[in-house]
Amino acid sequence: MGIIRRAVWKLQDRRAQILLPSVLLAPIFVLVIYLLFETAKVSMTKVRQQFALDNAAYSQVSAASTYLNAVAMVNGPLPYRVLLYYKDQKVNPTQTAQASGRQPISIFELFYHGGGIPVIGPDYDTGINKAPKAESVDWGLQYDPKNEEFSRNDWQKEQPREPNSDEWVPVMSKSLVNDYYFSALKYGTAVIHNYLETYVRTGSIYESQSYVYKEVSKNAIMFREAYYLNTNDCKKSDCARQSASQLRRFITLGTKPFELDKVRFYASDSGMSGEHGGANNLDLPMTEIIKSKLFQFAYLDPSSRSKLRTLGRGVVLKQPFKLPKNHFNINLEQKYKPYVRNTVILACPRNNNNCVWPNPLPKYTVTLDP
Repeated sequence: MGIIRRAVWKLQDRRAQILLPSVLLAPIFVLVIYLLFETAKVSMTKVRQQFALDNAAYSQVSAASTYLNAVAMVNGPLPYRVLLYYKDQKVNPTQTAQASGRQPISIFELFYHGGGIPVIGPDYDTGINKAPKAESVDWGLQYDPKNEEFSRNDWQKEQPREPNSDEWVPVMSKSLVNDYYFSALKYGTAVIHNYLETYVRTGSIYESQSYVYKEVSKNAIMFREAYYLNTNDCKKSDCARQSASQLRRFITLGTKPFELDKVRFYASDSGMSGEHGGANNLDLPMTEIIKSKLFQFAYLDPSSRSKLRTLGRGVVLKQPFKLPKNHFNINLEQKYKPYVRNTVILACPRNNNNCVWPNPLPKYTVTLDP
């Protein structure tokens, strides 16, 4: 009986009333802690995988935007800014032209009006313009629209028509050299050399950019490397295979250089005074002089234009991932099939998403949406 009384007394004790529920709730607290821990592991894994996908997609597509912007820049804006140096170097009209009211013009205009240089708008009379504003979404770059000696209209298309192999292409205005003193000895040799050097270097930049992009886009290597470096659950050789294969179809962008072999310059056969003998042809075969054709610009092939239209709308990337094991031995992957996704967009301010050629505009940007 004494034992029973003590037991009843203990149950009636306030401290016992607190202890008993605590003992009963202890397993529940432990279970809740385990659940929180396992939930945190799942959340951390998904956050890591989402970051890896976003970082990989942005890195790979940013390489494409850099390449396209570089090609757009060498497609006219770069050589235009270089050769604009000659805007302050004037040539005088001949006596006959002066009598008809002609004023001195720049050496730059001899090339511009002859189709040798495309210019940024809006002034297409002289071709001499200030740099476009930062917010401008149309630089209006084109060849002289009034050039009737050798029209570039067939060049300023998404699929430009290349000149015939036996056709000499002038890059200076014959009519202007007829009316102005452009001495081969005083001006011509140095100016022509600088013109050729500008486009040779521009072509070299294009080739370098094309080589680098081809390497970093091959098999979506930048995408897979970035994904691998931000996760620890995949092999380097085949990391993020599903999303990489989806993106790879659209980043294999190709451009084709538009080049000239037979280039024609003009020069006067007299100096600043005396009789003017008119414009004489200076025909230079590029493959003999510089051992290659002379680069003018590059344009997208039809397949790449189609891919860019799709990239402008956005490409959805979806990547399954593995979940860590849990203390409850529940296969969450089989039940929920976890994955991360995003939408990557590569676009420029043009409806057809072609800002490479014609009217190049180096303003491709990359956007990631959920």
